[in-house]
Amino acid sequence: MTYNIYHGENPYQMGKPNLDSLVKLIHELNPDVVALQEIDSMTNRLNPIYGQKINLVKELAKQTGMQGYFAKAMDYSDGGYGEGILAKRGADFETQLLPTPKGGEPRSVAWARLNIDQNTWLVGGTHLCHEYPENRLAQVASILNFVQGRQDAILWMGDLNFKPDSEEYRSIPENWHDAGQMAKNTQATYASESYTGRIDYIWYNPEKLELISYEVLNKPYSDHYPVIATFRFK
Repeated sequence: MTYNIYHGENPYQMGKPNLDSLVKLIHELNPDVVALQEIDSMTNRLNPIYGQKINLVKELAKQTGMQGYFAKAMDYSDGGYGEGILAKRGADFETQLLPTPKGGEPRSVAWARLNIDQNTWLVGGTHLCHEYPENRLAQVASILNFVQGRQDAILWMGDLNFKPDSEEYRSIPENWHDAGQMAKNTQATYASESYTGRIDYIWYNPEKLELISYEVLNKPYSDHYPVIATFRFK
């Protein structure tokens, strides 16, 4: 599952936390891995929302019983900001820092390597640049280079900030499949006054994985919708 959680705040009830809703959703869905975007860790921004500084990933991990990992992309508000990933027990984690040739906010990938049914999976969650297409192109290329030649079942997902008709989308080789496209589900994953459409994706390597299901969930906890997919190892 991938979900941009709007730094732990409900955007439709500003100042209200959405952590309890996220925990309930994760318990209901019981995913093996959850990629989380817009993650704050010990920032001042969280003070008026939660009454104190907290590590969002650590709290989510504690309340869901999963392992949690924070891939810091940058310093922010006297704390950190970046990606989070939750995984069932037994995972190893790694941070990949992404290029920003045009400048702008630093970006990262949170990678988890775990065994599911005696098979090794590599799962990454990221949030690509919201400003410059040149950055997104470089970031996609960096992710593809990171996984090149690996023999694992690989998923990379997140808020990629590009549309299906974009140059960034077209730059991804055909040996990677877009779960939404393969499921013939073009439902919007993001909604705002300026744009409503599909910018959150789950990509997988079809030589290792078979897509079983894909769904965009209509949950009002963030300005994005959670996206969840089920795969079978071939």
